[in-house]
Amino acid sequence: MPTLDSDVSYALVRKVIALYRDSDVDVILNLASTCRVIRESCLSALFSDVHWPHGNKHDEESGLLFFPPTLWPFFRRFRLIWPEDWPDANPPRWGDRYYIGGDYHPRHIDKLVAALPAMPSLSSFYMSCPFHPPNSMLNALTQCRSLRDLSINDTPLYMSVIPRVPAEFHLERFSVVPVAEAVRVGEGPFDARYAESAYYVREYRKKYKNDILARHAATAFLFQVGKTAYLRHVQLSADLCTLETLAAHEWPVLDTLVLTGHAPRGNTELLDVIAQMPKLRELRLLFAKTKSDPGFRLLVDHLPTAKNNCPSLLGQLERLALSNACIIDHVFNYTTSLERLAICAIIDQPRVPIALSRAEIDKVLADMEAGHPSGETRLRRLRIMIEDKVNPDLCSAIAMRCPRLEALEIELCGYHDGRSIHAWEEFSDAFAKLTRLRELRICIQFPEFDEMDTYEPWRAARRECAQFLACRIATLQRVGFEYRKRTGTHRFEDSWLEFDVERNGDIGGVQLHEIGPSWYPFPEVWTPVAPGRNIL
Repeated sequence: MPTLDSDVSYALVRKVIALYRDSDVDVILNLASTCRVIRESCLSALFSDVHWPHGNKHDEESGLLFFPPTLWPFFRRFRLIWPEDWPDANPPRWGDRYYIGGDYHPRHIDKLVAALPAMPSLSSFYMSCPFHPPNSMLNALTQCRSLRDLSINDTPLYMSVIPRVPAEFHLERFSVVPVAEAVRVGEGPFDARYAESAYYVREYRKKYKNDILARHAATAFLFQVGKTAYLRHVQLSADLCTLETLAAHEWPVLDTLVLTGHAPRGNTELLDVIAQMPKLRELRLLFAKTKSDPGFRLLVDHLPTAKNNCPSLLGQLERLALSNACIIDHVFNYTTSLERLAICAIIDQPRVPIALSRAEIDKVLADMEAGHPSGETRLRRLRIMIEDKVNPDLCSAIAMRCPRLEALEIELCGYHDGRSIHAWEEFSDAFAKLTRLRELRICIQFPEFDEMDTYEPWRAARRECAQFLACRIATLQRVGFEYRKRTGTHRFEDSWLEFDVERNGDIGGVQLHEIGPSWYPFPEVWTPVAPGRNIL
């Protein structure tokens, strides 16, 4: 009797789980009982991504329950997300304080410590803890030779927790987000917890926010645990690590650098950092703008730095994401290899950011033109946030300087409906030069309609416009329009109504299929995902 190939069975199981996981787990369990090969594929798919602890899974004898050992070999991504309200309870839940005002010490972490070395497939570990991670847990992590991705989020750090790192332990991705670093990107969706006042008054956040000792611990983690010789993707807050520190090390294989927090200060220039990263292809400078800070200047002038590093180093970048806290004068004179560009408006929660003006966008386009002798860039994906209403003139200017665009997103930061003075034909004509355009998100103005209206005219108007653009722009595969979404009695957020375009080649017709909402979980800037989908 022929044996079912394990790769084929795994692919089939993944398909079944995608259909039934959230609706009928019994279907998957029945499938798992068919044979050993399919059972292992079911377990491998169901338990490849897990989190712990589970507040509803405990008993009086054992306390918090952990996964049985038979499942440990299937874990690939493990998320340690300790509920932040447990330490604030009185008495603390699943932990202890040895004196009033003392640190919270969690119970049952020893179960995770014992299990980590027995997870042979573990490749990614994410932790978000309202307490200092125990030394024993970090030491156990470094015993996982398969681990390649480590993320530390909203977790206090100090020097004494730096683990002993075996020579065979090599991370490829490393991320540190400091305690209470909460940002808002544009006026679109954000993590719901940032809307709750409890987030800002947690005791550990008030205690460890802006902790100067955490800066020393974060750099020690980066260089001793991360090891720059092997890291390919690094996300750091500029509040924890300076440009001087980054420029003092060589990064031979680093492809992606993501800097968050606030604009760094110091005498070291960004070019001196890039000079140490010969393989760097993606740079994200996602700093939150503040009133008191003049901003972060990417280029001081057109001259080499004090370390003799020239602006032409920017030519190695293929993907660049910037925030409104960045001063980008003349930057695009030198980004000759750029294929993706995102310019976002970012600010600390709960305030609302201010995006670039039309004049600033025009300056960006002019710099692009000056940096390319032919006047045409290599950009394939462009995402910008703007403070002014979009018009066909702006769309035409973008199309003229970026004719290779395959995806374009223009978001009005703080969208409001209003009667447009421009016909839809003017927009479609403006995009005529974009012969490769497949995805379009644009903040066209529509007449003011009540979102709660029974007949939803706001939705019908956008569908009609999507149909029109899909017929006029033959390459479009997806089109979306911005609208103002109500999220509370007096609260709104920007959102997108999007449609997939299906073309019937034989009859020349176009059909639209509305797709679900999607957003960019910070620090993702290129590909929006459906709410609830984890990209950690």
